[in-house]
Amino acid sequence: MIKPNLLFLTIDSLYSDRIYGLNKTSKTPHIDFLIKNGINFTQAVSTSDATGLSLGSIFTASYPFKTGITHFYYDPQAPNYFDLLKKNGYNLYATVPDVSFFMKLTANFTDKDTYVYDKRDSWVQLVGGIGQLIIDRFEKKMKEPWIYFIHLMDLHSPFYLPKEFDYENYGKTRYDRMVSAIDFWIGKFLEKIDLKNTLVILSSDHGDYIPIIEEEPKRQTRTQTVLRKGKEILPQLEPIGLKVYTTFHSIKRSLKLARLKKSLTEGELRTLDSRGQWNLYDELIRVPLIFSGYGIHSTKIISDQVRHVDIFPTIIDILKLQDLLANIDGRSLLSLLQGSKFDDVPAYIETGSRDPKKLGNIIGIRTKHFKYLRSRSNPTQNVSLFDLQNDPEEKNNIAQTNQEIVKEMEKILNDIRKDSIREEIKELTDDETKKIKEELKKLGYI
Repeated sequence: MIKPNLLFLTIDSLYSDRIYGLNKTSKTPHIDFLIKNGINFTQAVSTSDATGLSLGSIFTASYPFKTGITHFYYDPQAPNYFDLLKKNGYNLYATVPDVSFFMKLTANFTDKDTYVYDKRDSWVQLVGGIGQLIIDRFEKKMKEPWIYFIHLMDLHSPFYLPKEFDYENYGKTRYDRMVSAIDFWIGKFLEKIDLKNTLVILSSDHGDYIPIIEEEPKRQTRTQTVLRKGKEILPQLEPIGLKVYTTFHSIKRSLKLARLKKSLTEGELRTLDSRGQWNLYDELIRVPLIFSGYGIHSTKIISDQVRHVDIFPTIIDILKLQDLLANIDGRSLLSLLQGSKFDDVPAYIETGSRDPKKLGNIIGIRTKHFKYLRSRSNPTQNVSLFDLQNDPEEKNNIAQTNQEIVKEMEKILNDIRKDSIREEIKELTDDETKKIKEELKKLGYI
C-alpha cells in the first residue's frame, strides 16, 4: 500500500479569527478551499506565545515541562514525530528560516531549504523568492512518501506588505492584507500537490497582538543607515551604535505610548503590548488548525477545544501508522473528526521568555469555560480568571470573587504538571549566550 504524503504548513503569528469568523476581513480563497474541503478547528489552542515552546509541543505531542524544549534550547534526544515518520519510511523535507531552533529541529531531515530572516534588514519573503523556492521544491518531485514542513515568517511583525495587496479589499488592517498575500502563495503551492494522496495541515505557532494603530515599517531608517556606514568605517564602534539605536527607539516608543494612553481604551492599548510578558489573551494563543486532503472524508467546523499536542497523534491516526510516542500529553482527534462525542480536556499554556536564562512569567490552563493564569514561581501572585463564555474579550478578571473556581483550576494545573517536570535552565556558555542575543536582535526582540 502506497503511503500518503504530508504537507505541514505553519504561518508564524497567525491568529485564528483572521482567517475564519466574524472578524475576518482578509481575502483568502485558498484557505477557504481547504476549510470547505476539510476540518476547521475554531478553538485550537497553542501551548505558548513563543515559537520554540509551541512548535516543540506540536512535534513531540508533549508540554515543555516534560521535554525541556524552549526557543533557546532544543533537545535532539527528545522523542519527536519527525523521527518516528522517518522510521516509518518517510522522507523529510523543510523550508524554514535560518534560526537556530529550526536548524536543530530539521538537522536529520532528508533535505531542506533555509532562508535568511532578519527584521533589521531587507529580506526576500514569499514575494521576493521564498515562494518560488517552495515551488521549486515541489517541482523537484520529492521522494515519496514525503513530509514537507514549511514555516513562513511573512506575518511576523514588522512585516513588509507587498504593494499589490495594500488595498482595503484585501483586508481592514495591514495584518489582514498580509494574510491575503500569504493566501495567494498557498494557492500556488496547492497547485503542485495531489490532495487525494496528500494530507495538508495548516496551523500556526501562536497568534499576535494586532495593533489598532499601525505604522508602515521602513526597510531601513536614516539612523540605521548611519550606523551601517559607521560600522564599515569603524567596526569596533558597532556595539555602542547599536546600544544608542536601541535606547533611542525605546525612549521614542515610551513617549508615544504615553500619548496614546490618553485616547485609547484599555482593550485598544493592549494591542500595543508584546508577547512573552504577563498575559496570555486569546489573540496570542488561539491558532488556526485545518486538516484537508487525504483521509478527510467530511467537511466540519469543530468548536471543541483542541491543543497543539493533539496534532501529530491525529496525523499518525489518519496515516494509519498506529505508532504513537510513549508518555505524551496529546491525544488523537480522529474520533472527533468522525463525529463522536469528545470529552473536554484542559489546555496547558505558558508565556515565553526573551531571556535565555529564565522561563516565562506566567503559566495556566484554558478550558472551554475558563482561562486561569498565575505566576510561574508563586501560585498566589498575578492570578487571573476569565469567564470565556460571558467575557470572550477577557476584560474582567473574576479571580477575587470566585476563589472556589480558582482552587479547582489550580488543582487541574498541578495535576497536569505533576509528572516528569523538566524546568531546570540549561547552563549556557558565554559564546552560546552571545549567539542567542545576536539572534534575538535579528528577530527584533531586543
